[in-house]
Amino acid sequence: MSTKYILTNYDDKLISAKYINEECSMLNVCDNEHFIGDIFIGRVENVVKNINACFIQFNEDCKGYYALSENDKHIFLNNKNNKLPNIGDKILVQVKNPPHKTKPHTLTSKIEIPGNFLVLSRDVSNVLVSKKIQSNENAKKLGTMLFSNLEDLNNDIKHELSSAFTNTNTDLSFGFILRSNAKDASFSQIIEEATKLKDIYKDLLRKAIYGLFYTKVYESAPSYISDINHLMYENDFEVITDSEKIYNLIAKETNIDNNKLRLYKDDLLPLYSLYSIKSNITNALKKNVWLKSGAYLVIEETEALTVIDVNSGKFISKKGKDKDLSNYRVNIEAAKEALLQLRLRNISGIIIIDFINMKSEELNLNLLKELRGLAKCDELPTKIVDMTKLGLVEITRTKKGQTLKERMGLNKNE
Repeated sequence: MSTKYILTNYDDKLISAKYINEECSMLNVCDNEHFIGDIFIGRVENVVKNINACFIQFNEDCKGYYALSENDKHIFLNNKNNKLPNIGDKILVQVKNPPHKTKPHTLTSKIEIPGNFLVLSRDVSNVLVSKKIQSNENAKKLGTMLFSNLEDLNNDIKHELSSAFTNTNTDLSFGFILRSNAKDASFSQIIEEATKLKDIYKDLLRKAIYGLFYTKVYESAPSYISDINHLMYENDFEVITDSEKIYNLIAKETNIDNNKLRLYKDDLLPLYSLYSIKSNITNALKKNVWLKSGAYLVIEETEALTVIDVNSGKFISKKGKDKDLSNYRVNIEAAKEALLQLRLRNISGIIIIDFINMKSEELNLNLLKELRGLAKCDELPTKIVDMTKLGLVEITRTKKGQTLKERMGLNKNE
C-alpha cells in the first residue's frame, strides 16, 4: 500500500491531502485550527447549574463551554476554599473541540501533551496502552517499566510547584498513554520522551501560576505534524510539500527520513494541480456524488444528523429474481463511496443511509457486514449500529474537528 501525504496552498488555504494507492482518502484545511490543543489561562464568566457547566473566557475574543460532568480535576490558579469553579476564578484549560455551528469551543481540564510515543494525560493516573497495541508484548513491557518511573516523574512536579499551588485546591498529577507508534520503541526512547513531556507540563504550569488572564501557555503543533508522526510507521509513504517553510518545520519537528520528505518545485505544474486538489475539494463539497454504476448519493448535512440517500439515477435495475442482486451490487458501491465521503468531508455524529431497497434479508445482512468491514478502515471510531425496519442504516462516527465545509467557510448546502 503506497501512501502520499500532500501539503500545499489552494484558495489561500493550507490543504493537507492523503492519497492511498493514488486515491484521495483524506482532506483537511490546516489553517485556522481554532486553537485545538492549545492551553490557556481562562476566567470563569458564568456558572450554569441547570446544565452543570460553566462558560470560560480563554481568549480576548473567545469563550468556551466547560462541562462540569466531564471535568472534575480542575487546575485553579487562584486561592480556593472549595473544589468547584466560581465566577472570577482563574483556571487552566485546554481547547478540545472547535466551535461548531451555534456552539462555542469545548474546553477541558484533562490536559494532554502528545509526543511521538506517548501522551502525557491528566485524565489517567497510571500508564495505559493504546487499544491497537494492547496485545503487543513489547508495548506491555514498556508500559510496566514506565509505570515504575511514574511516581518519580510526578514527584518532580510536586517538588518544584507544590508551594505555588498550595492554596489552589489543585491536583497536578498525571499519567501516560502509550501510543501505537511505541510498539517497536526501546525503553530509553520511552523514558526520554516521558521526561521531555513532563518538563513541558512543568514549564506550562509555572507560566500559568504567574501568568495573566487569556495567556496562551502552550501551543500545540499543527495537525499535519501529528499526521506525519503517524505515517512514519508505515513502510511505503512519502510527504510532499511545495512550501519551504513547512518543509523545514517537518524536518525539525519529526524524525522523518530525508528520502521520505520531498520539496516540490515546478512553476509550470503546481502541486495542487498535480494531485487534483481543486477537483477533490470541489467534489467533496457537492451535494450529489455520482457512482460508476450510474446511481448517485445525495448527502444532506443538518444540525442534528447527516442523511445519505442512494438514488438509482441512470442505473437500470434488472427485473424479476435478479433485481435484488443487481441492487445489492449498487448498494455495495454506494457503501464504499458513502464511507469515503464521511472521511473526506469529516462528517461525524449520527448518520443515516437510505440504500436502494432489497427484499432479501440475506443480502441486507451482507450489506451490513460489508459496511462494518469498511468502518474498521476508518481512523476515527465508526460504528454501524443496525438497519431499521424501514431499511435505513444507522451509523455513528466520532467527532474530530470541523467538517470540510466549515473549514472552507461554507455554512450552507450548495
